[in-house]
Amino acid sequence: MKCKSIIPIILASVLLLQGCGTVTEPDPPKEPQKEEETEEFDPESIRPQDDFNGYVNAKALMEADITEHHGSTGSFEQIDDMVDDELDTIIENIVKGNRSSYAAGSNEQLIYDAYYQALEASTGGAFMDEEDINSMFKTVEDIRNTASIDEFLDICGRIYSEWNVNPIFGTSIDTDMHDSASGSIWIRPFQCPTGQKLEDISVGGQMAQVVAMYFRTKLVDLGMDADEARQKSVADTKLIMDIALDTDLELLELISKDWGAAMQTAVYRSDKEIDALCPNVGADGILRTMGIGSDMADGVYLWDEGQLSGIDSLLTEEHLNEWQDIAVMCYMKSIEDMLPKEYGGHPYLYSNDMLAKNMIKMLLPKELGEEYVRNYYDEDTVAAVVQITDAIVDEYIVMIDDCEWLSDEGKIAITAKLDNMLYFIGADEPHKIKAEDAKLIGHSVYETKHNFNMRAYKDNMKVLKDGVERNGFEMMAPQTVNACYSPDMNSINITAAIMNAPFYSPDQSYWENLGGIGAVVGHEISHAFDNHGMMYDMNGNYDPSWIPEEDRKAFEEMASHIEEYYSEQRVLDIHPVDGELTLGENLADISGVDCILRLTKNNEQRKELLENYARIWASVMPKDDVLGQLYMDEHSPAKVRVNAVVALFDPFYEIYDVKEGDAMYIAPEDRVTRW
Repeated sequence: MKCKSIIPIILASVLLLQGCGTVTEPDPPKEPQKEEETEEFDPESIRPQDDFNGYVNAKALMEADITEHHGSTGSFEQIDDMVDDELDTIIENIVKGNRSSYAAGSNEQLIYDAYYQALEASTGGAFMDEEDINSMFKTVEDIRNTASIDEFLDICGRIYSEWNVNPIFGTSIDTDMHDSASGSIWIRPFQCPTGQKLEDISVGGQMAQVVAMYFRTKLVDLGMDADEARQKSVADTKLIMDIALDTDLELLELISKDWGAAMQTAVYRSDKEIDALCPNVGADGILRTMGIGSDMADGVYLWDEGQLSGIDSLLTEEHLNEWQDIAVMCYMKSIEDMLPKEYGGHPYLYSNDMLAKNMIKMLLPKELGEEYVRNYYDEDTVAAVVQITDAIVDEYIVMIDDCEWLSDEGKIAITAKLDNMLYFIGADEPHKIKAEDAKLIGHSVYETKHNFNMRAYKDNMKVLKDGVERNGFEMMAPQTVNACYSPDMNSINITAAIMNAPFYSPDQSYWENLGGIGAVVGHEISHAFDNHGMMYDMNGNYDPSWIPEEDRKAFEEMASHIEEYYSEQRVLDIHPVDGELTLGENLADISGVDCILRLTKNNEQRKELLENYARIWASVMPKDDVLGQLYMDEHSPAKVRVNAVVALFDPFYEIYDVKEGDAMYIAPEDRVTRW
């Protein structure tokens, strides 16, 4: 949902050059030259006919502060900073309170204890005490003492359950793609434990040297002789290079750029098929690296069969030492932010109070989110957003019925999916307090993080055993300034935090709120019917056949026009938008604005709606980030999300007197439509 702007930050610098060499007679002083007067840019000079985004947002953005925290500014960043301050206030009030008044296992008790633990650890103390250091070395020793691949698989299961990292396979627990009520195991491609990309490592060279250096440094930190560490690091890197050579690098790029498209390339393989693909360790061996038995699953979803087969071929006694080093690196990487300096840790460069607060935000998002709701949740606001959502859903039914490219059967199927959609707006009910949760706070930060990891692991195992609860509130914490659609649940989540101006405010008109939070709601609903959402049926199961083939072809033809339209958009005058990468988000933007415009009755209402729609995408960011966004982000840049959308609708031309020759003008025959 969140996007960034195309407006660059221009940094000016002056370089003073001083000559050197032979001594010469100085020139006589020159008369001072008059500085050239430069005309200051006037944001009010921007015409809506030429740049609607600039017309609405330029003045406010020129006056906005760019915080170091974001490196950019805009509506999302400003609300995020406000919410972050509110979270800080919540933490401050709790930690100033009376510890004895907090019930065991309550949010307040956990936040209080975790805060002071982190504060003390960062104030001349340590995140790991002697007991933890001994535990760390015991884990490293246990890994190195494995005498066979069989034993090694079991130690990997322990690391996975305790620190949420699988040294061999990229395993995780998620919704079953073809049975959305069940949990399943997914195997993502192997990741280099040092963080380098496999495509960079596969050709050797500098990046491979970086990996080897990392391994060598860590091995020396753990007490290994430098010469031995150098030899081992080379062998370890060669093993990772072998894995990289067996990897589908185009798939890795797809996963990093377009997760929705990548999901659709995953395949299900039964235990027998995995046994044939991985004769060395089999399906049972993969499950053991997760700390579970063969009774917990009868198959897995995976992406890269070639890589999985290649990894299995390397899981032999011949390579046991290299795998042990990889497991050590994965474990050490997972605790890197807590390591003492002598073991490769790094000192923190900000205040101890900030460190403690940030730890609360990362470690206890659920507990802190419930306190955020208790302090800042407004029932009237949520009720108003629910009312707006109801109106949008009703209008979507009309849009679907009016759609010319859908067959009657297709309209029935899409309407049924819309009827079955769930709407999670605001926040969930608080969880039931358990006194035993007080024990989550251990004797050190290290043990506390370990305990929370174990809690998350148990929750995942429960999903695998008991199935998936259809609760969209779990997709995003209420303090997250965002919204989302979940295809496997067929649900949308509009968080409490995003219900702030300009998205929603009781001080804004209904039409302004419709152009803000209404556009967000309409956008998220549309994701159920974009190029990814159309692959999932009304129950969240992956099943492209849920809609007739003729309608699928008609959808693809419609979408191709949207893709071409956005591919013609330019950023910084010359850089094209990737219409294929951004297709799903562009479809959702057009749908959302189309729907909310239909709810208006006159141009005065539409003017308020359109201008607040532009405000929600107000954003300014560095030029390099903009260019990076074009390559990696499935969202179009903010200026495009405004101008390319509003220019498709007749009211924009009527309200702002847009005529042929204006920069925003698009000929009627070239204005693409979604429905």
